[in-house]
Amino acid sequence: MRQETTAGGKTILLVDDEPQLRAMFHDLLVRQGYNVIQAIDGQDALEKFKQNQQNISLVVTDIVMPRMDGISSYKIMRTINPSLNVIYMSGYVPERPLPEGVSILVKPFSPVDILQAIRSILGD
Repeated sequence: MRQETTAGGKTILLVDDEPQLRAMFHDLLVRQGYNVIQAIDGQDALEKFKQNQQNISLVVTDIVMPRMDGISSYKIMRTINPSLNVIYMSGYVPERPLPEGVSILVKPFSPVDILQAIRSILGD
């Protein structure tokens, strides 16, 4: 995975184990001027977060993934940066309750839906 850079953009850590979805959202976000760091699962996301934590403005993560789920990896990231925001994406309604104020997009959703959710959190 490589980091894409667009001058002046905020950085989003994008986490999804489905390559086609990850590529589609990556391209959409880069076209909107965001920097995007891609991760294939929660474990990969944690590693990339630790390497780039000063730059990451938002985590957009799938919930159900191999090795480590999105909720678990985000909880660890929050211990490092308590002000870090998240948008969860899932094809399933989560069995465990999500913390109050957490955004979730249920798949399938439109490009407009994800952009609106991101802009509402980042204030773009």
